[in-house]
Amino acid sequence: MKVYGALLAVLAAILNGTVGLFSVSLFQMGMPSEAVAFYKCLIALITIGCLLLVTGQFRAWLRYIRQYWKHTAICAFFGFFVLYYFETSAYQYINVAVVVFCLFGASTVATFLLNAALERRWINRHEMIAMLLAILGLYLVFVDTRALAEHGEYGLFLAVVAGLGYACFLVLTKKLGLGGGLIPVGTLLIFGVVYLFVPFTLQGWSLPTGLGLYFLMMLALLPTIGGFWCTTQSLTLIGSQSVQLIELTEPIFALIIGFIFLGQLVTGPQMLGGGLILLSIVIHECKVLDIWRSTRASQL
Repeated sequence: MKVYGALLAVLAAILNGTVGLFSVSLFQMGMPSEAVAFYKCLIALITIGCLLLVTGQFRAWLRYIRQYWKHTAICAFFGFFVLYYFETSAYQYINVAVVVFCLFGASTVATFLLNAALERRWINRHEMIAMLLAILGLYLVFVDTRALAEHGEYGLFLAVVAGLGYACFLVLTKKLGLGGGLIPVGTLLIFGVVYLFVPFTLQGWSLPTGLGLYFLMMLALLPTIGGFWCTTQSLTLIGSQSVQLIELTEPIFALIIGFIFLGQLVTGPQMLGGGLILLSIVIHECKVLDIWRSTRASQL
């Protein structure tokens, strides 16, 4: 089951890696970030609603909403409003790979600290080393801020806030037992659409057309429905720290996608930062220190 949970987290990372590609394409077409965040959630909500209606799960969805609406409203605030609003805004100022590195770096640190605080325990050595490696990887991304465009520092700030929101979402979803599948994701989307409607209306109405509507549909289907479905499912099988660390592979996929489709490059330090993040995953998930100590003890 743990292997299946890990595979779901990797699949979530691949799907989430497409966010930057489609978001940047929509920005280049003149669509504001508030509209992108709102429309992709609205389209995803309509899609899931139709699927649940066709498959005969609509009544089960209504029962779930009545039972978990308070918990879902809290998780949706962090997982959809804070994550999507600030992440989508960050793509307007800095490149895709940097947004993803900063978002997940901040989220990793916050996830470990929040879990330890809620469980009233100290961070263990595997978590500490994994967290330090993630911080170092994040630092290597920040080193090259000179290469950022004007207002790049503001973009970094937005990405970090999005990461903190995602950390709260992961920890609370696991802690509150929302479960996995289309029904929890659909319920989260209801509140997400409500939250995102506020900045959307304040920014001013804009309607998607043609190619823009296609990109929004891809955002709704791949990262919004697919990514969150995989994430919520993996949270039912493995811990939130494990999900967070494994999803740190998203920068690798975002880097590849950004390079192929957008021509965006990352620097040497940023690539090294990505390598350290991958190393943190191996140390935490494989319990490398325990294996090394047991091997050394058997040799003595």
